Amino acid sequence: MQPLERVSRRLHEIFSQALREENRSRYDEELWRYYGHLASLEGCTRQTRYVHDLCQLAGFDPQGKVILDAGCGFGALAIILGLMGAHAVQGVDISPTRLPTFQRLIEDFQLRPPIEAHFASVEQLAFPDCTFDMILSNEAISHYHDVEAFLREAARLLKPGGVLLIADGNNGANRRLAAHTRQLWLRFENGPAGAFNGHRVKKPYVEMRAEIIQEAFPDLEPSLVQELARRTSRMTREQIRQAVQHYLDTGEMPNSLYTVQECPVNPETGAVLERLFDPASLARQIEPFGFCARYYAYLGGAGGNPLIRFANKLGMVLTPLTIRWARSFRIVAVRRSD
Repeated sequence: MQPLERVSRRLHEIFSQALREENRSRYDEELWRYYGHLASLEGCTRQTRYVHDLCQLAGFDPQGKVILDAGCGFGALAIILGLMGAHAVQGVDISPTRLPTFQRLIEDFQLRPPIEAHFASVEQLAFPDCTFDMILSNEAISHYHDVEAFLREAARLLKPGGVLLIADGNNGANRRLAAHTRQLWLRFENGPAGAFNGHRVKKPYVEMRAEIIQEAFPDLEPSLVQELARRTSRMTREQIRQAVQHYLDTGEMPNSLYTVQECPVNPETGAVLERLFDPASLARQIEPFGFCARYYAYLGGAGGNPLIRFANKLGMVLTPLTIRWARSFRIVAVRRSD
C-alpha cells in the first residue's frame, strides 16, 4: 500500500485543479458540495485516511489488486484506491450526473492505473465470475434497489477469499437516527422542495411520478393523475406506466401507497433514498450468499484526532453495545472458498 502522505498529496494535485471555479460548467455542481474539502491538502489527508482505515479494518492491501467500487458516485474513493496501488479499479453507478463527472475526471487527469467508470446497476454487472479481490460499497448500499440481487452479484464477482466491504451511515439500530431518516423519507416523497438537514429535495417523488404519468397518458384528468401518482409510490418509470395501463384496462387502481416504514424510490433512476439497516441483521443476511461477515460500530477518526481514533477502536470492540448510538457501521464479509 502506498504511504498515506504520498497518496494525499497526489489526490490534492488532482482535486485542487478539478475544483477550480472555471470547471463548474464541466463538472456536476454537487462535486463542490460533496468533495469541496478536497481542494485542501488537509481535506485530502482526511479522505485518504478514511479509505486507509477501511482497508485496515478489512485486512486488505490494495496494492496490485482488482477492485470494484459499487455505487462510486463522483469516484473519489476509487481514485484513492488507485493511488494506493491497485492494479485496476472499476466504478459503477446509475447516477446520470455524478457518473459523467467521474468519467470526465478520469479523462482530464489521465488517471492510472486503469480506473474506469460504467453506467450500470450493481444488481446486474457484465464482469466475469471471480474478477475482483475487493468490492467496496461506501455510503451506497442504502441506495440499492435490490440488496439481495447485489449480494448475489458480489458473491459471483469476488474471488475466493475476496472481501466485500460495506461502510454506511444509515444505522437503523440507532433510534434517534432512524427517526430523523424517516422524516427525510417523508420530505423526499411528498415535499416541499428545498433544503432539509443537509439534503436538497429538487422535486418530490410524487411530483416526478405525476409528470411520468402525464407524459405517458396525456389525456388523463389532472386529479386522476395526482391520485395515480399517490398510489404508485416506490415504483420506477416503467412500473408506473404498467400500473396505470393496468388501471385503464381493468379499472383496478394501483395500491402502492407511501408509508413511513418503507423507504421511497426515485422513479427516474430507481435509486432508494437512505434505506435503514440493522447492521447485525444485514451481516446475517450476507452470510448465506457464501460469506463470513462481521459488523462494527463506527464512531469516526478519519480526521486524525488520536482521542477519537482511540474511542473508535474501543467502540468497535464493544460493537454490540455501541452500535445503538453509533451513527455509522462497517461490515467486513470474506468470500468463502467452498
